[in-house]
Amino acid sequence: MVEKDGRLLSLADIEGKTSPHQLQVKGALKMRAAPLEYVKDVEALAAFLGGSLERPGLGEDWAVSKEVFPGISVCFVFNRSDDEFPARLRALYSGDKIRMIKGDELATITISLANQLLRYVREANPSVKLPDVCYKV
Repeated sequence: MVEKDGRLLSLADIEGKTSPHQLQVKGALKMRAAPLEYVKDVEALAAFLGGSLERPGLGEDWAVSKEVFPGISVCFVFNRSDDEFPARLRALYSGDKIRMIKGDELATITISLANQLLRYVREANPSVKLPDVCYKV
């Protein structure tokens, strides 16, 4: 759940601008973004994740968050592709205990949750030929 004050942080905000984990997560999410174009029911996706639908106001097409530990939430922010840009998936973090967890732990949790998003896409579209990454998670 996005915090009441609306603060969403990137891994770079948490670890510092030279965060190696931010690059790791960014690369992992980039390869997982296109299949999310197949999401038709974002509320069902949020329920599958055990999270909630969010509206952080970042120009997103949709966003879902999941509290992974008390006081630590991951918010996935998705933008559909258009004529100019490919699909984009970002992970942002919130919670009063967010700075208590290490960057490598957040990276692992984030990538695991992103894989869960792809599992939803696979289950929700059983008769559709999906991008290969959907079958590797």
